[in-house]
Amino acid sequence: MIVAVDGPTASGKGTVARALAAHFRLPHLDTGLLYRAVGRQVFLDGGDPDDGSDALAATSFPDALLHHPELRSEATGALASRVSVHRSVREALYERQRAFALQP
Repeated sequence: MIVAVDGPTASGKGTVARALAAHFRLPHLDTGLLYRAVGRQVFLDGGDPDDGSDALAATSFPDALLHHPELRSEATGALASRVSVHRSVREALYERQRAFALQP
């Protein structure tokens, strides 16, 4: 089963999604956090979030980065917005989401 929760920024999507996942015993993936991780990885790599090649390279970030508290910062949110404009980043993260959805 795949459940998607959509809505505006700071509307409680994450809270609702985590509660649904817990209730139905489903794995949970915060796709917004993926973009934040890419933005953070570009920063850590010393790259340019406005450069598609740098942003694409950052999509191979380690899974451990998804638990870093800095991902929730405003600065990282701004980086996420900048990397998300690149089609190649969206396509790479889509593949990561598909892999997550296909897990048993």
